Amino acid sequence: MTQHAMDARPANAPPHDPASDSPTASPETSASGTPAAANETRRVGIRDWYMLIVLTAIFVLSFIDRSSLSLVVVPLKKELGVSDFQMSLLLGLSFVVLYSTFSIPAGYLADRFSRRGIIGWAVFVWSSMTVLCGFATNYIQLFLGRTGIGIGEGALQPAAYSMIRDTFPPDRRGRAFGIYHMGPMLGVGFSLFVGGTLLSLSQSGDVAHWPILGALKPWQFVIVVPGLVGIPLALLMLTLREPKRAAKQVSADAPGYRDALRFIRSEWRLYVPLWIAATLYAMAISGFNAWLPTVISRAWDLPLPSIGRMLGPLMMASVPAGLVILGAVMDRLSRRGRRAAPLEVAMVSTFVSCLATLLLAFTDNHALAIVLYVCHTFFASPIPSSAGATMAQITPGRMMGKLSSLFFLVQNLLGLALGPTVAATIAHVFYSGPMAMGYAIVTTFCVCTAIAAVMYGLVAAQVRRRNFE
Repeated sequence: MTQHAMDARPANAPPHDPASDSPTASPETSASGTPAAANETRRVGIRDWYMLIVLTAIFVLSFIDRSSLSLVVVPLKKELGVSDFQMSLLLGLSFVVLYSTFSIPAGYLADRFSRRGIIGWAVFVWSSMTVLCGFATNYIQLFLGRTGIGIGEGALQPAAYSMIRDTFPPDRRGRAFGIYHMGPMLGVGFSLFVGGTLLSLSQSGDVAHWPILGALKPWQFVIVVPGLVGIPLALLMLTLREPKRAAKQVSADAPGYRDALRFIRSEWRLYVPLWIAATLYAMAISGFNAWLPTVISRAWDLPLPSIGRMLGPLMMASVPAGLVILGAVMDRLSRRGRRAAPLEVAMVSTFVSCLATLLLAFTDNHALAIVLYVCHTFFASPIPSSAGATMAQITPGRMMGKLSSLFFLVQNLLGLALGPTVAATIAHVFYSGPMAMGYAIVTTFCVCTAIAAVMYGLVAAQVRRRNFE
């Protein structure tokens, strides 16, 4: 997939089949008519980095809103009278179904309209739905509220990926996607730390005099406050400028989803293993993070606020360090001519993270467990950013929104949605006792990431042999 020949054609040219591109296809042209290659070598400025920081902050916010539920699993189970399996559906499936499916129209919109505006409205929608979740009075209401969050957050990824792709040249994308992908782990970390603090405040009665919020139960308070904070943050998107698209401005013959699917079919040796790897990683990390506070509570008999305040800072320190350091390694290797550098770094880091996670199952020493957890988060952090950088490398600019939306549909619907349920099922079928869930999340993570590393190796072999831009 060199630059897509369609992108350089006149607007009145006949429809083009993306599958017919040859390795010598013409380069893309920018909206101004300049070759994409020239755009790729331009200097990245302060406004570009600011855009990335804002997108990352919004990505963090999205994970705070979606992850706050994991800290209140125990009180929610008592409040609603539900099982671990029912909670797994609330943690995963309820959110991910519409989160995944809505990414399809979002990808279509991201390739045609203002990505800045799409993300701004998305933030407002999901933050509002988060607040409504906090006022739910039964399982069904909470389940429906979580699906509403998914609608808003489903628009973020295709638009953000497209903006980053059109802003940063290839030898900066490893770091750019690395910084952006601080969002998931930082969001989970913040949700644990802030959630633990909010839970402690509510349980102590210190906020009982607050209007409306003071009357909420502790689990409701933990969900509502981050949602309220998120609503005004939607205005941050007004401070950004829309990046120039790397491809010619959208015309009547712009590629649609049928063209995108045809393109994937012609390049299945690249996309299929890459998407399998990303899906398995999403399954591994969603199952691990969704149940970890509950596992620690059962194993160490610690109160949930203490668990949140312990895990949050550890994750917020180790994940940015991993993404920045390993992302810089990706970029350095890329500048030295290693085309598959993001995948190669991810393969090594996956092995180390898998080993650290496996050792967690065999230690009852708290200090050692903390060290292993930091290793787990540090080395797992660049795995999704490597997939994002590779997607940007192999995907034509005018299809980035659509192919990203299809990518996230597969990754989220089969990975993110099923991760908590897969872990709960493994615990029920293969293990027993109070540590069953702990062994299950370790098993899920190690098996899924090991297979993902093999898939990355297959993609890397293809990338080394080809020129894309």
